Amino acid sequence: NLERFPRFLHTIARGERRGQEQPNRPTVRDAMKAETIAFVAELIRRNAPIDQLIDADFAMLNRRLAAHYGVEGVEGHELRAVPLAPEHHLGGLLTQGAVLVGTSTGTAPHAVYRAVWLREAILGDEVPPPPADVPALEESAGEDAATAVTLKDLLRLHRSKESCRDCHARLDPWGVPFEEYDASGRFAPRVPPPGARVEGFRRDAHEDLDGYRAYLEELSTHVVDASSTLPDGTKVKGVAELKRYLLRARLDDIAENVVRRLLAYALGRDLSTADRPTVQRLLRDAAPGGYRMRDLIVAVCQTEAFLGAARR
Repeated sequence: NLERFPRFLHTIARGERRGQEQPNRPTVRDAMKAETIAFVAELIRRNAPIDQLIDADFAMLNRRLAAHYGVEGVEGHELRAVPLAPEHHLGGLLTQGAVLVGTSTGTAPHAVYRAVWLREAILGDEVPPPPADVPALEESAGEDAATAVTLKDLLRLHRSKESCRDCHARLDPWGVPFEEYDASGRFAPRVPPPGARVEGFRRDAHEDLDGYRAYLEELSTHVVDASSTLPDGTKVKGVAELKRYLLRARLDDIAENVVRRLLAYALGRDLSTADRPTVQRLLRDAAPGGYRMRDLIVAVCQTEAFLGAARR
């Protein structure tokens, strides 16, 4: 929604003036796509353990992307590793714009989209699509949908329907912690209050994009509730606590997912039950070192499955 997020495809970076546009200069969207690729490449270059996929002490930023995230002191157009502090609310894949924008509606965050991404891309779960006869969120909530002020409230009403309850009880808790990040990938712990009318950017009313940002900040007085109870009963509040839980309780699942994806990519096919011993051997050998990225890739390339496929 470029009325709500006018800088997303803007060709003038923060701190510059109109007239300084450069033809074909990358936008925030372009930088976000490059950020994720550069981040994974940096983890491989460093031979970092896979826990840094979940939470890292650096991010790959340039001036434009740093300004979008609210990280000060970054200059230039080239992406490079920038040390992070807790107040930046960044680090790892879960808080990268490419992920958060891709799992939003374009105007607002979407807990279900983000939950599905986390379970499939990070934990390696298979999340079945909803049955064809399951109604949309607003339809299942009926008249109460009009008074549901947040997506979390709407999901609660949706789960009250027996046909929706079981699937969403296993899915929604993973997505609610992401509610403190908006549709543009920025950390936004406060949002406009329920029922508030949010104007899109208008030059006659807001003068410039900095004026529009000030208008949004003044309007955002409602504190986002990003607290959730995960399916195993663990309570988390926000993505920072979700990251800590994943690293403490689900690192082995994440490691298996990474190994399976690397092996499938290397072999150029889906894995089968016959590949299970290879996966288990890779995991067993990599565990003492913390499942390091480059070591995993080398180990995959040394498996008999890969060498046999190469010979063929």
